[in-house]
Amino acid sequence: MRRRDLFAYSDFRLAIGGQLLSQASDALTSFTLAEILVFSFNSSPSLVAMASTLLMSAIPLVVVGPIAGHLADRFNRKSLLVNGHLARAIIAASAAISVLPKFHTIGYVAFALLLGLTRILYTARATAFPQLVRKHELVAADSTSLIIAVIAGSIGAGIGMSIANHYPAFALLIAATGQLVASRLFGMVAIDLGKGTSKNSRGHVLAAFKQLKKQKTKFAIYATASHRLILGMCIASISLLVDASYGLHTTGYVAVLGFSATGAFIGSITAEWMSEHFPRRSITVIAFGGSAMVICFACFASTPRVGLIALSVASFLFQNLRVRADATIQTNVSRSAIGHVFAAYDLLYNLAFIFGAIVGIGLSGLLSYTTVLACVATSFAAMSVVFVVINDGKQDGEISPSQHPSIWRVSARKPVTAG
Repeated sequence: MRRRDLFAYSDFRLAIGGQLLSQASDALTSFTLAEILVFSFNSSPSLVAMASTLLMSAIPLVVVGPIAGHLADRFNRKSLLVNGHLARAIIAASAAISVLPKFHTIGYVAFALLLGLTRILYTARATAFPQLVRKHELVAADSTSLIIAVIAGSIGAGIGMSIANHYPAFALLIAATGQLVASRLFGMVAIDLGKGTSKNSRGHVLAAFKQLKKQKTKFAIYATASHRLILGMCIASISLLVDASYGLHTTGYVAVLGFSATGAFIGSITAEWMSEHFPRRSITVIAFGGSAMVICFACFASTPRVGLIALSVASFLFQNLRVRADATIQTNVSRSAIGHVFAAYDLLYNLAFIFGAIVGIGLSGLLSYTTVLACVATSFAAMSVVFVVINDGKQDGEISPSQHPSIWRVSARKPVTAG
């Protein structure tokens, strides 16, 4: 299966086009609001920057995450995507008034609302993918979506850097226009993207818990959450090392996130190949075992540059694991509960990262950099052994090696009706 084969599906092209415009416009809005509200770099240490970022990240996850899952299972997902982007357009246009000093509060409110809408639209889009492509194409679709997200963010930030400082209101109007076009593109999708089958909220929750008990689902969630938790410890430790070594302060933390994002982007590109050549358990063991080796090397080297490279490799390995896990959830969870389950999955592995980073900050204040990374490497190695032996649910209907998606490479090139 190749990513470019998916673009033979007109509905997939429309959905990806809508995502590109939506996320580029969202990045432009965030960049512009940052200029208006003076969210600029400062001389605070990385510790302060990390704590602030983690707190801001946790709020929409905890508050909006469960709501996003309920909405995705309760309402028509196409309607959610269309109306959600219309709401984004209205919010972005309304935020233009925040350029006036007396109305800065509107900018903060708009920023908070956009954060919440981001979780809702992400869940709706992710749970709609199983309707747009065939099961063995989900890894390619998910990795394409993640690649598009990076490209869209770069486009939005690039436009923001060009005009947001001098013409912030105009930048916000451009972003609002982009959201309107994205809404239109999602509205043009012909295929049914799915909707809830019951108005009973309790029924949705019970169905979600039943799906979460499936071994394949648990394996995917355990793998991503545990890797993200340990990776969070690693990022916190290396951030503080970079801060102490170079005195970069907040910019040092941003540099660490940049190396991590670069590794994740490359992982999105390779995830399709990895999924075709290795089964789920192997990808999981490689992700943990490989991370253990590179972090162990960084531990012995004890230099910021090696630490940054090791972090980039670990993020690359995690992204391959994450894309495969996303596809596992999308493939094996029933359509009536996929919103709740996917939202829970997204919430757990992101909260695991936040908790891991907090633990890493605490340990870095008590122990040396080498000791903390030794703990990280040991944890990765231990979990690689755990995932070798635990049940991955393969006997519960997982495809056999002879049915692995790689054998569908040729047949998948001929477009068929999605779904």
